[in-house]
Amino acid sequence: MKVLENSREKVKNLLKDANENGVKLSHQAPTLYDVVPKKEIAEFEELMRKTIADIVSEASSVACWVYVQKYVKHKTLNEMLQELPDVGQFILAMDTWFEKLMEK
Repeated sequence: MKVLENSREKVKNLLKDANENGVKLSHQAPTLYDVVPKKEIAEFEELMRKTIADIVSEASSVACWVYVQKYVKHKTLNEMLQELPDVGQFILAMDTWFEKLMEK
């Protein structure tokens, strides 16, 4: 979906502010139903809900796994990557995130 440049910049700045400064984002109901009847997109919404739930669940599982491997079993990043190569990018991201988090 194409979004106007100024809108993209506004959203990017809002998310950056929320991430860096702990600003609470208030959720606003979408106005999509004004354009498309709810029953026409109900199946899509349900699929998106399930997809997002699966992504969050999988991400949480891998994050917990990385934490245990790194801080309980004291494995190196290379050992973790060899054990679960299919999620290597996520392991690398979580390892980096834990390193930054533990520095604070």
